[in-house]
Amino acid sequence: MHRLTLALCFFFWLPTLANAQSLQDKWQALYQLSWQASPIFVSQQELSHYPKVLLKDSSRYPNFSKFSWQDISSLAAIQQTCQAIEPSNSALNDAIEFELALCQQQTLDSIWFAAHSKQHPAGGSFADRYVAHYSETSAQIHPFLTITNPLHPLYTKLQPLTAEGREALLDGYRAWQQGDVLWLSGEQGWKAVPEEIWEPIARQQGVSLSGENCSFRYSNLCLSETSNDTLLMKVMIFSLLIVLCSILGRSLYLKTKQRKERQFVLQILTHELRTPITSLGLTVEMFRNRYDEFPDETQGAVWRLISDYQRLSQLTENSKVYLSTEQSEPLLKQNASLEEWLEHVCEKHNIGYQCESGEVELNLPYYWLTICLDNLIKNAKQHGQGEVLVNVTLADKLRIEVQDQGHFPSLLQRTLSRVTPNDPHKHDNMGIGLTIVEHLVKQANGRLIILRNPTRCILEIAYEHPTTD
Repeated sequence: MHRLTLALCFFFWLPTLANAQSLQDKWQALYQLSWQASPIFVSQQELSHYPKVLLKDSSRYPNFSKFSWQDISSLAAIQQTCQAIEPSNSALNDAIEFELALCQQQTLDSIWFAAHSKQHPAGGSFADRYVAHYSETSAQIHPFLTITNPLHPLYTKLQPLTAEGREALLDGYRAWQQGDVLWLSGEQGWKAVPEEIWEPIARQQGVSLSGENCSFRYSNLCLSETSNDTLLMKVMIFSLLIVLCSILGRSLYLKTKQRKERQFVLQILTHELRTPITSLGLTVEMFRNRYDEFPDETQGAVWRLISDYQRLSQLTENSKVYLSTEQSEPLLKQNASLEEWLEHVCEKHNIGYQCESGEVELNLPYYWLTICLDNLIKNAKQHGQGEVLVNVTLADKLRIEVQDQGHFPSLLQRTLSRVTPNDPHKHDNMGIGLTIVEHLVKQANGRLIILRNPTRCILEIAYEHPTTD
């Protein structure tokens, strides 16, 4: 079952992986064909003429990673006093020289801008501030302007591209979609591919760049397939889900059917046993009436026969109630001394017990409690450590605790033990397990509590005092 589930999960994942790989191949084909169909808009050689830092939108703002507010305010003081200052930051030297030149009306040529840092500490470039101060400047200074300055040589070409798109292409992305134009970046430069060129190629490749559901994202592109392959894949996944649900449903159905069949067989056996047990009861009654006439050895055999008959009769009656389809029918209860019952069970296993309630009669399903307690004691003796002790307290509820000095296995350990070879001790166990014990206690309006360190299995059950008519 687990292998089948893993196989189905693999089949779910495989079409998705194949679809992602196919979509990437189609995107590569779209990129290559669109690149080949369009001319260079801005060459790489042209881009290399301009400082990359000034082509980014961040150049418009102060660089607080290198300068503080105090550094920037000290430059403002130079503009007012026209006097040099002793900088606390050596990176201010270019800015101090520049501010003094502007204050003293000194002209600067393109060589100065090429030899010094490009970005002013307060934001923008040195060339931006110089052009703003002098209305007439040499065009040789314009390459040192920021890209947002209208005098920058690339301003007109790159104006349709947003700052995010420009940043993406400068940072290495190969594509950016701006409206209907697909901007592509390559080793030779940048290309602006209009919709009438890339859209037919995308349709031919079965690719959409702006779908609602993205199978693959690149830059600001939302790539998805427009062909029938996507529909086919969805139908395949839906079909596999139906198959998986059907398998799981059938597995649950078979387990439920198997459980009901077992219960039905037990009901038949219990019903069929009633006739021979009734017949045996007549025989036992006959022997009981003539008990005093038998020799001692025969009397011992008759006593064992009577005892076995009583056990079989009690087993049949209690099993009939337990296997009844009427869930509201409670387990059969008897009136008996709690301490005498404990002494009988613990003496059989040769262990000690403590009962704080003393001599008290309670109305309890003793038959099923005996099965539960026998199982817990055997588990403690076979799988626990140290001395096994039964502690019984009586308060709002009857609390029967079976304790040993071992450590009850964790959920992981119990899970692993199910796949290991059978423990030879298990053949001596009663075979009903803690799960059945828990079920029996719930039937008796109680619960099973398990504490790990040290191991303590506790039966907590409601009780009644005998009523007299």
